[in-house]
Order: sequence, then C-alpha cells, then structure tokens
Amino acid sequence: GVLELLSATNDAPASFLLSQLGYIQIMVGWVGAPKGAPVSDNAGYANPAQFTTSEIGVSGGGVTSKLSEAAIMATVPTLAQPEISVINGQAVTSSLAVADYFTKRHDDVLKKIRALDCSPEFTARNFAVSDYTDASGRKLPCYNITRDGFAFLAMGFTGKRAAQFKEAYVNAFNQMEKQLSTPSVLSDAAHNASVLYSYISSIHQVWLQQLYPMLEKAESPLAVSL
Repeated sequence: GVLELLSATNDAPASFLLSQLGYIQIMVGWVGAPKGAPVSDNAGYANPAQFTTSEIGVSGGGVTSKLSEAAIMATVPTLAQPEISVINGQAVTSSLAVADYFTKRHDDVLKKIRALDCSPEFTARNFAVSDYTDASGRKLPCYNITRDGFAFLAMGFTGKRAAQFKEAYVNAFNQMEKQLSTPSVLSDAAHNASVLYSYISSIHQVWLQQLYPMLEKAESPLAVSL
C-alpha cells in the first residue's frame, strides 16, 4: 500500500529519537564516451566530462538535547501505550492518556492518583497537577505523570492490557536510557568519518592536480578508464 507521510516538530507529543551516525559519500565518474570512441561527423570527437561529488554529515533529522527521559516513545508500538510528551526536558504521560488507553473514566483515574499511598515528596516529583480544555470549553484538572509516577500508578491496574502496558513502558524507558548512556560512541563515529573524509579529499586533490594531467598528457589508457 501507499505509505502515509507524517511530519512533526521538536515539541510534538510523539517524539522520535534518531541516533547520530557519521557518514561519507564520495562519487567520481564520467559522462559521455571515452576519448577515441567513434562519433558522428557532426560531433567531431568524443569529449567526456568528469564529475566528483562528496558529502560528509550526520544521519537523522533535527537534533535536540539528549536528556535522561526524552523521547521514550521511539521503540514502542503505537497501540502498546498511551501518548508520551516531553515537557521541560522530561518524558511524561498524562492521566487523560492513561484513562483513554485503559478505557476508564478520567475522573476515576484522578481518584486513583489521589488515593495512592505514597509520600507527599514522591507525589510532588512525579504527579504534576495540570489542566486541559474539554470539548465544551471548560478547563478541567489532569495530571502529568513521570516514569516513576507511572510505574507506581500502573502497578495498581490489572488485566492483560495492563500487563502489556507495563511491559511496553519498561522496555521503552530501558532502551532509551541504554542509548543515552553511550553518546561517546556516536561522537567517535562522526570524528572518524571526518578524519577519513580529510584523507580521501587530499588523495583526490593529488589525483586531479598531478596524476591525471600526467596520464592524460601521455595519452595513457588509465586517463580514460579511471
């Protein structure tokens, strides 16, 4: 089928992490027939042209700060969890998203959060009171919930979907933290690519300025075949 093209900004609710991997692309080629090839009388003689292109860069889209709980949604199937957002550099879900996923009434989820048997300090760190505007234009309360807050809350839910929900979130957080713990590998790859590109560029300049003119002047077959 035809793939659907979606676009998002850095603050889109569903963020994706793109690993930075350095790359090099270099192409040297010829256009046209080689010298000495038979051509029509009107053309006169073969006149091939050489082209060279090169590029060094980093794969992926826009780059944002890598924070310990950013863009957790990268590896979780769409139907396996409610929406995750990044707010003030922290990955959070919401009481609305939890209610929607578990097909519960939102006010019941709010009651569940308020009845959690945890310390005031834990509640303050992991359940931020917020609000939203409903379809009728009313502003109503909700909660933004961190990873730890979610884990505490989700353990109170039961059933098959609750189990899938917990497992998907745990896997997503773990994979993101694993990726964020090895930024030096990505940096080293980009550095190595830059050094390699510098060497190849130097060799290519020697070829264009010295070796190729000598071969062409001597009418060497290498000037045509390379």
